[in-house]
Amino acid sequence: MFDRFRRYEIQAVWSIGLALVSLGPTTVAAWLALRNYNDQLGRIVYGSGGFFLGTFAACVVASMAVAFLGFSLGWNSAGQTRNDRSAASWAGFFVGGAALSANVVLMLALYILRLRLE
Repeated sequence: MFDRFRRYEIQAVWSIGLALVSLGPTTVAAWLALRNYNDQLGRIVYGSGGFFLGTFAACVVASMAVAFLGFSLGWNSAGQTRNDRSAASWAGFFVGGAALSANVVLMLALYILRLRLE
């Protein structure tokens, strides 16, 4: 099974597929942060008994893992002379990198703007 995975065309297809899948949890994490953002306080407010923090962290971690795989596969297969799907490799590389960057921004925003209500 993994013998086929050494081919750069297969890596290119998986790269763009994984990178696009990683955008789902990133979108959910961004929606959670925006939903809990309070304009008057300028903070992301969450309660101690809710599921916000766990759900947010799970979305970010899952998205970063999948985005890293897509990014890495795109990086490995992009620019190879035997790769017939080089455009898919580059797309997976850049979309995976964008998802990783968005997740880092979301984590920093939560860290800086968090306000836990007891």
